[in-house]
Amino acid sequence: MKRNNRRNNDPLGIEDLLDSWMDMMSLAYNIDNARQPVVAKPKHEGTMSYEDRDKDIVFTIDMPGVQKKDIEINVEPNSISVRAENGGSRKYNYSRKFRPSVDVDSAKATFKNGVLDITLQKVESKPSGKSIKIQ
Repeated sequence: MKRNNRRNNDPLGIEDLLDSWMDMMSLAYNIDNARQPVVAKPKHEGTMSYEDRDKDIVFTIDMPGVQKKDIEINVEPNSISVRAENGGSRKYNYSRKFRPSVDVDSAKATFKNGVLDITLQKVESKPSGKSIKIQ
């Protein structure tokens, strides 16, 4: 909050300067947090865990009450979505964005005792620029 006049006990305006700095830091924090990947909240009581390991990313999702045939998985280089519906009361809808990129062809999934495990291999990001020599 900006003030047109200085506080009585602050003739140099230090308090106002600190207030402005705090406002700027709060704005910077909000901008920085806006860059974080967006994670959709599941529309049920189950859980989805995400483990970023050295060479792969592993998702584990509790999905009781559905069968393997009810599950639809879609993988893209930086996101995953999982949906399932058993035609009754059980509906699951997960989506997650992540970094780094993954090889979509490497995706493997297993479903056992109501738990879905999905493993995605990471892809090494290579610089897209080119180094040139001066002649």
